[in-house]
Amino acid sequence: MLTNVDLRTSSKSYSSLALDQTDCAEAPAASLDKPCEESPLCAGRQPSPEACSDPDSGPNPGPDSHTDYDSHSDYDSHSDYDSHSDSAPTVINHGAGQTAADLENQYPYSSQDNSVQNKKGDKQEPSAPWKHEYEENHPYVAPTINRWTTLFTWFTPYRQLFVLTFGINFLGAVMELSNNWIWAKDHATPLVVGNVLIAIGIRSEFVLRFLYWVTVKTFRPSIFPLWLRAKMVGILYHIGGVHSGCGLSALLWLAVTSGDQFRETNLHHTTSLVALGISLACVTLTCMSAFPFIRGRFHNLFEMIHRFVGWTGIVSTVLYVVLESLWDVGEQRWDTSTTKLVKKPELWFLVAILIIIFFSWITVSKVPVTVYTSSEKASVIRVPGGLTSGLHTRVSVGGLREWHIFGSISEGKDAKYHYIVAAVQGEFTKMLNVEKPATLYTKRWKPCGLPYFSRMFKRGLAMCTGSGIGAVASTCIQHDTWFLIWIGPNLEKTYGKEIMQLICDRIPENRRLIWDTRGPLGRPDVVRLLQNTHQYWEAEVTLFVGSPEMNSNVLQSCRALKTPVFTSTELRLGNQRLVYLWESHHHPFAQQCHALKEDARLNRLAIIVGYRKAPPDSTSPRSQGLTRNTQATISRPPL
Repeated sequence: MLTNVDLRTSSKSYSSLALDQTDCAEAPAASLDKPCEESPLCAGRQPSPEACSDPDSGPNPGPDSHTDYDSHSDYDSHSDYDSHSDSAPTVINHGAGQTAADLENQYPYSSQDNSVQNKKGDKQEPSAPWKHEYEENHPYVAPTINRWTTLFTWFTPYRQLFVLTFGINFLGAVMELSNNWIWAKDHATPLVVGNVLIAIGIRSEFVLRFLYWVTVKTFRPSIFPLWLRAKMVGILYHIGGVHSGCGLSALLWLAVTSGDQFRETNLHHTTSLVALGISLACVTLTCMSAFPFIRGRFHNLFEMIHRFVGWTGIVSTVLYVVLESLWDVGEQRWDTSTTKLVKKPELWFLVAILIIIFFSWITVSKVPVTVYTSSEKASVIRVPGGLTSGLHTRVSVGGLREWHIFGSISEGKDAKYHYIVAAVQGEFTKMLNVEKPATLYTKRWKPCGLPYFSRMFKRGLAMCTGSGIGAVASTCIQHDTWFLIWIGPNLEKTYGKEIMQLICDRIPENRRLIWDTRGPLGRPDVVRLLQNTHQYWEAEVTLFVGSPEMNSNVLQSCRALKTPVFTSTELRLGNQRLVYLWESHHHPFAQQCHALKEDARLNRLAIIVGYRKAPPDSTSPRSQGLTRNTQATISRPPL
């Protein structure tokens, strides 16, 4: 069922709002009795008559829209904007000189006025008992986050998979060292190489695309319950825990093997021992550099070590396996027969590793790109070729050293271009913004991201802040059962008109909500907005992409409310309830909004959006006066 989002703070048209990295989404509003008059606009433009002719109709798609993203989250993307398009984003704009206090004085907002207005509407339309019953059965309940909620939220599927993988190997190593597992003592080298194979394979774009594809095809039918589908998504999205667990397990078994070998140096050839020592040093350095406190601070160094030191470790391991197989320990001489070598499983494990590495590089190509810089905060990069939803793009300047992954915005696999947004957060993204390179290296075989799993759910809500739009826009563009909420400060100014135009052309007004947190209304109660939109859109899951702190808060609230919500780093699931970031149910205007909610007309379900007061030292317009509650409605047919 389709929805129209109307914001009820003013009879004026609104324009797109932008967001900080930590700002949250906000919702546009319209008049109760005139749902079409408040049709959202791009900044400063008046609505066309066609835009208001049908409240359920979407915008007229433009001919060639382009998408670009800029993300302050884990993903980046961008889009292009045609200022002459008939469609416009659902946004809020009250003019640069108008404050929230001015807005309240100009457009009084009281339960009494609206009750009179709604009584007039009731004369024309009958009451909606189904709506009241629905609201009574789904009351707003603020989450209670206790220590257990925080603990279980922290213990993500990633950590669960890591503990499981490393725990099994650790138990095996203990048994081997205590002489309770003789087989492991004789096959320690295959255990080392086997763990390395799994660790490398699980990060291969080819392997991951295959696993994602099989999972979607298998669990897509509705015969599988929601909790099972969500659980499978959580396992696959956090499969990096297996990568980390197997990598550290390989180091563990290599240490066990090295201990046995170096205790019996008289039985082994010096060359093989040197190769083993190099392999041990490389694996140790690679694992140590991957710890978060090192990887986060020195990411470029981590990539260099992970790639070049890792390759050195693989070569030295191949050398060790070959030399150790050709050395006859009993006769203390070389045996050039390859019969013994080809029977060793570790040899074939290494062959598989080399094949995986080879295939990950044969798709690298140098492509012409166009870099748009609407602001110093983000860059929009147009790359040739269209993509299906859920795929991301890796880019590099040199093609060998560092690679960076970004969310991709595309109209489909047959599109001429796709767009990525690079938020200026480091040396690489700053270089893109300043130097605007004409060519970049990319991998034509694209990796999957979390939004790829949108195919497993009938209906969904995608909510993002800032450049997180790059991760979710393609999902909402290519799947007409997904609703988009994009929140942030100065969105059009930061990310350019191109991205705004693409979203307006390809996502109908009844499936999008764009909110600028720098507007007079400030930031909304994100979780409450998320909750109500999720319920009224009848979404099976919600995809939220924001800052790490915001993701953590959303996850904890989701666990407390048992809500199926995915974030860019975490997953929690439950029944179809919704989440809260801030508890604004004690807001001074809560009773007013509740009264308006009860008086909503027949085919509208009210969403009450609570606004927090701005901090005293805030310089934004919302600090000059009250931050008030506003009411948004989603128009939909009766249940």
